[in-house]
Amino acid sequence: MQLLLATADEIGAPSDPEFRSALVGYLEWGTRLAVINSQPGAELGTDAPMPAWGWGEVKGPYLPEPRAATG
Repeated sequence: MQLLLATADEIGAPSDPEFRSALVGYLEWGTRLAVINSQPGAELGTDAPMPAWGWGEVKGPYLPEPRAATG
């Protein structure tokens, strides 16, 4: 995250709080998905959510849905 935000500074991305809040939220969501999906034994489906950039979207952090018990 620090490197991504430092890169945003370096390329001249806006530094206003609203933009940075949206950017950090997007980066945190994408990072969380990457960590979850890179775990050993992770089951990846084609219907998995993909972070999409957007202004004013109210979303919490991605939490995987509980898997149904089998058997």
